[in-house]
Amino acid sequence: MSPRILIPSLVAAATLSFAAYPDFTATIPNGGPRGAEWKLTVTGNRLADFESLMFFSPGITQKSVEKVENNKVQLTIAVAPDVPLGNHLLRIRTKSGVSHVRQFFVGPFPNLEEKEPNSEMDAAQAITFNQTIEGVVLNEDVDYYKITARKGQRISVEADGLRLGYTTFDPYIAIIDKDRFEKAFSDDTILHRQDGYCSFVAEYDGDYYVMIRESSYRGGGNNYYRLHVGSFRRPDVLYPAGGKVGSKTQVRFIEKDSAFEEEVQLPVEVDPGYMLLSRTQEPAPSGNPFRLVEFDNALEAEPNDEQAKATVAPHGEPIALNGIIEKPGDIDFFKVPFKKGQQVVLQAYAQSLGSPLDSVVNVYNEKGGSLGGNDDGGGRRRLDSKQTLNIPADGDYFIRVTDHLERGGPNFVYRLELVASQPQLTFASPHYSVNDSQYRQFMAVPRGGRMVLLQNFSRSAVSGDFKFEAAGLPQGVKLLTELAPKDQPGMPLMFEAAPDAPIGGAVVPVTLKPVDATQKIVGRMRQEFDIVRAGNVVYYTEFEDKLPVAVVEEAPYSLEIVKPAVPLVANGIMQMKVVARRKEGFKAPIRVLMPWKPVGISSLGEQTIPEGQNECTFQLDANGAVAAAAHQFTVMGESDAGNGRVYNAAPFCEIKTDTAYLAAPAIPLTAVEQGKEAVMVAKLELQKPFNGEASARVVGVPDTIQIEPAKITKDTKEVSFKVITTDKSPVGKQGNLFVLVDVPVEGGTTAHRIALGSTLRIDAPRKAPAAPAQPAVVAQAKPKEAPKTAAPPKPLSRLEQLRQEAAGKK
Repeated sequence: MSPRILIPSLVAAATLSFAAYPDFTATIPNGGPRGAEWKLTVTGNRLADFESLMFFSPGITQKSVEKVENNKVQLTIAVAPDVPLGNHLLRIRTKSGVSHVRQFFVGPFPNLEEKEPNSEMDAAQAITFNQTIEGVVLNEDVDYYKITARKGQRISVEADGLRLGYTTFDPYIAIIDKDRFEKAFSDDTILHRQDGYCSFVAEYDGDYYVMIRESSYRGGGNNYYRLHVGSFRRPDVLYPAGGKVGSKTQVRFIEKDSAFEEEVQLPVEVDPGYMLLSRTQEPAPSGNPFRLVEFDNALEAEPNDEQAKATVAPHGEPIALNGIIEKPGDIDFFKVPFKKGQQVVLQAYAQSLGSPLDSVVNVYNEKGGSLGGNDDGGGRRRLDSKQTLNIPADGDYFIRVTDHLERGGPNFVYRLELVASQPQLTFASPHYSVNDSQYRQFMAVPRGGRMVLLQNFSRSAVSGDFKFEAAGLPQGVKLLTELAPKDQPGMPLMFEAAPDAPIGGAVVPVTLKPVDATQKIVGRMRQEFDIVRAGNVVYYTEFEDKLPVAVVEEAPYSLEIVKPAVPLVANGIMQMKVVARRKEGFKAPIRVLMPWKPVGISSLGEQTIPEGQNECTFQLDANGAVAAAAHQFTVMGESDAGNGRVYNAAPFCEIKTDTAYLAAPAIPLTAVEQGKEAVMVAKLELQKPFNGEASARVVGVPDTIQIEPAKITKDTKEVSFKVITTDKSPVGKQGNLFVLVDVPVEGGTTAHRIALGSTLRIDAPRKAPAAPAQPAVVAQAKPKEAPKTAAPPKPLSRLEQLRQEAAGKK
């Protein structure tokens, strides 16, 4: 076997500039059989304090650890017989942190390692049915395997290449007979993108060959593959490709040249990543996507290629319309009742399910008038249609489905889901890095400290307060966030570890339960990870409803927010001070992140406590709609302590908000000549009384303009500010000025911003008017009459002076 060159995954490669710990770059092998124990080596960096693997799927356990080094760990895992076939997620947990997520594969067959040389058919490596070969395609490499079959026996091959996540490996596979003719081959597939599969029924007793190479005869030390060879059935797509949770559904498994059917009992809970495999036939190494929803199916009834023959849906939304464009030029119609005022999202699923259909979906009323239409735009698999329908009147509407190129066939399956107002509540943490969806998507809670992640809520027809629940937390860890309020779009989710909490971890389901017991909706985490990605191109993602929570070693620093003595008022500002306490010898800079702010309050998202220093300040800005309330603020630190990032969050600190004591409209435009003085006057509106004197000053002008502050009381109706300019004061408008008023309250002063949007204009100094021109005197020998005395010049108005000045400039 060629030496294995270990490289980071596509996703991890995008993040190597960060000092993330621990790094997780590969698994050796990339998968193994279910119902067995097998050796696994994980590779990466900063693994010397390895503790365990964290598995997201039940039934997979770590049995023992044989060897730990800084860049690899050798261990044994056990996979239960009922673990689903396909990819599964795992992380590395060390004493100091949690890695990015990677995937490994559970297959139906035992592994076999590739043995070189096998680059010629005459040197093909001998294999048997029902084996998975783990190999690598080097540059311009072709790998051959020889298998002996009986006449009539099915030979099926499926390759995992791109899905392994190392590089954009595009495998080409073929089944070749003894005369070197390709009897079946596959490059790309709708279902698995660059990863192919094919089947062939043996025409004679004897040897056949399975070949795999890079489609363009490239390759490299990171072009790993898992090649499954057996007699399994490999469906392209299922029909119907979804069903109602908890129901029994008759499903057709559609292959290239054949099909078979099974009655399937569906799970009772929605699973966005659910894959269905045959239970009566020898299953394929991976399943087919199957939509699990909480509403019914409607199946097309042929003939339905005209509006008059449309398949009648039993009811309106929510409903899923299912059909097949069975031949070129085929068109399907459905009749669905809608109500006036409904806003219905119509989502087509075809290529995302493995179907080659490029769906075009149009909607008409009973008279044939168009209500909407869409070709592409249904998400990452862009050839799937999606549109939103605004229903203008009660009645029956007709939905028309066809292929963009008028193609068709037995596997041109589609599924149209029509949903208007299904109640749903989900939550997820935002992506904190442009090209790394996994950055900071875990809870590495330091002993005696905390970690926090923002959770954004997505509500559909759901209201009311909810509370977070997290079952099965590691020993010594507790959840500090209680409520998900109805008026907040997100909340910080914080966990705390006791100082004596044992190092440990768990994959924890986090949910939102309604405070109102009459509510039946449960909010679920729906965190999306990029699993296979190259630059900006995302090939595969996974959704998880569990959060990895780990207790890690004590952080070398802690943070605390200094509790303000006064509230933050509407249209006001506040300086929020953060103090760091460092362990002896730890001087590194600390990046301080503000993960969450209540509605109506804004601030910069981060500050830095410089090396060797101990504090920073965030300015909180409140808008005019902020009401009286109490909010729990926190910040989280991130610092490189010599072995990668160390996180630690400040305890929650209550900061109160309140209504303003006074307000004022913008000060009318005030104009002053450069070098002169003027007065700006703000008319005050008292909102509620206060004691003592408040200080007020105009904010937003440069230092070359002096505006004197003023004092006001609760009885002041207007306040004047003397403006003093000099020859260095800039000519022009000074806009977006406001008045900052420090109002005395119990505990200190509250900063109010009033008269927002005020403007001061400085005009250039006026020039003195030019003297009028004297008429020329013509000399005469004998003046006929005495010269007349010239009349004094007429005084010019200011407008005439400005006109003369303008004429002089020309």
